Order: sequence, then structure tokens, then C-alpha cells
Amino acid sequence: MVKDDKYSDKEFDSKEDMHLYWAENLMDDLNSHDEKKAKKALNKKQNEKAGKQEWRKKMMFRGVAGVVLVALAYLAAPSIAGLFTGGGTIDYNDLHLDEQPMLGSEDAPVTVVEFGDYLCPACQQFEQQVKPEMMELIDEGEVNFYYMDINLPQFQPNNGQASIAAQCVFQQDEEQFWNFHTGLYDEQGQITYSPAGLTNLAEETTEGLDYSELESCIDNQETSDAVDRDNEIARNNGVSSTPTVFVNGDRVSNWNNLVEIIEQNYL
Repeated sequence: MVKDDKYSDKEFDSKEDMHLYWAENLMDDLNSHDEKKAKKALNKKQNEKAGKQEWRKKMMFRGVAGVVLVALAYLAAPSIAGLFTGGGTIDYNDLHLDEQPMLGSEDAPVTVVEFGDYLCPACQQFEQQVKPEMMELIDEGEVNFYYMDINLPQFQPNNGQASIAAQCVFQQDEEQFWNFHTGLYDEQGQITYSPAGLTNLAEETTEGLDYSELESCIDNQETSDAVDRDNEIARNNGVSSTPTVFVNGDRVSNWNNLVEIIEQNYL
């Protein structure tokens, strides 16, 4: 429960709900920083509504076509059929996306969320092979992309340290977060996951950060709450492997064909 709204005496279930209230009722009273948060929450709500409407249209079309057409499509295009074998959906309202690092336009009609582990080889493959293909859609304003942490037990404690360091970078500069994020995957298993080692990687992959502050942030695990929150969200939504990828809330198992799936089912 959020109780400390500085613009009203209302209580909210989450910061996102509070920011949405600001956008719908208090926009003229906001400072520039809070106005950005409010607009982001409003855009997210509008995008989710549009995405759900579009998905319903597609489901109606498939329903008219019937079971036979679905079966034929499955046989003819297994990469697309992989979309429906992922198992379930997720409510983006549960993910606190307004507090997560994002690539792309807030107004993009398609939202991709990856739950990843910085020590997971398959996540490295996603980062180095799949995400570059998706960048064209991101640059064109068709897709936005969010990354969330999940720390698998077989990679602990280094994966947790990497996530804390990435969140520390994000805390200073969202743009530089993505440079550090890429660096963590490029150097997966090749660096020392100590505060000093992670700070050295940040110095090599980012610009303009306060690196003394960054090392202190990592050493004191100042962002552990953010990492723990992501892991709790993952557990609560049945996410237990990496990478787990969602497109407009739908779980995609065949993420190697993610761009094709997006283009043929969501755009």
C-alpha cells in the first residue's frame, strides 16, 4: 500500500496506480519528474488496452477459421505455433513496468518482457542473437522491451551480484544500464563478480557514471530490494526458467523466432 502521495491524501495499491491517478487528475500540479512518471503510467494503460483489443480481434478471427485452420497453421508454420505452446499469460500490471529498464517508445503497440539471468547461457544467446533482430522494430517504434531479473539457484551468488550491479547502474542512468547489461552478457563468466570487478566492467562499458558511488552501491547491495522484487514477481507468476519471454502478456516458448512471431501475430 502506497500512503505517501505528496499530491493528495489518497492511498494506492502501488506506485503505478498512484502515477496513473496523477495523470488522470493532477497533471497541472506535477513537477517535470513526476509528470514523466504520470505520462508513462497513462501510456502503459492505453497500450495495454489497445493490445488487448487487438488480441481479442485476432482470437475472434481464429475462432471463425476453426480448429482445422489452427491445425494447418501449426503444421505449416511451427515457429508461429510455438507462440501457443508457451503456457499461459501474465498480467503486465503485476510487473511494475514503470520501475523497470525499457528500450523503445512508451507508445509502442507491442511490449516484450524478458525475465533473464546474467549467468544463463541461453539468455546470452537471446541478448546476442534475438534482441539485435528485434532492435529494428524497437527503433521503428513498433516494440518496447523490458528486462526483469530472475536469479536461478545454479548460478548463485554471482548472478545476484550481477543483477544488483545492473540495478545500481540503472539507478544512475537508464541509458547506460543497457550498455552495462550488454557488457554483462558479453563477458558472461569471464569477469570477477565482486564490487570491484563489476565496477571495472561498468567503467569499460559505460560513460558518465559516478563509479565510486557505483562500487559503494554494489558493495552495500543497495538495490537488493529491486532484485528481490523481480524474483518475487517471477515466482508469483510461475516463471522458473530463463529466458522467459512475454509478448503483450502472452508467454512465447519459441523465442528464437520472436521477431517472426511479433510481426505475424501482433503487428
